[in-house]
Amino acid sequence: MGTEFEETLMSWEIGNLSKRNKHEISLDPFSSGGCEWFVRVCPEGYCSDGHLSLGLHVAKSRKSLRLGWKRRAIYSFGLMNQSGKKLFESSGN
Repeated sequence: MGTEFEETLMSWEIGNLSKRNKHEISLDPFSSGGCEWFVRVCPEGYCSDGHLSLGLHVAKSRKSLRLGWKRRAIYSFGLMNQSGKKLFESSGN
């Protein structure tokens, strides 16, 4: 039996990111592959290292998932400026 993958394309617009005072921004959850996910944006970076950080997370708390739960996700993040020009694309699988 082969492995099936579900392709989901999501996009978000975060206005005035450089002017926000938040250390973390959690984007609206979405569903893909039978699982709820969300993206966490850290404008100042993970542990405030000064670089924009993006992370893909399971929307349920770890305590609510059964022991040994796993999900493989192949994903990438693209970063565009306000004109729609792609500045960066990163793979996170």
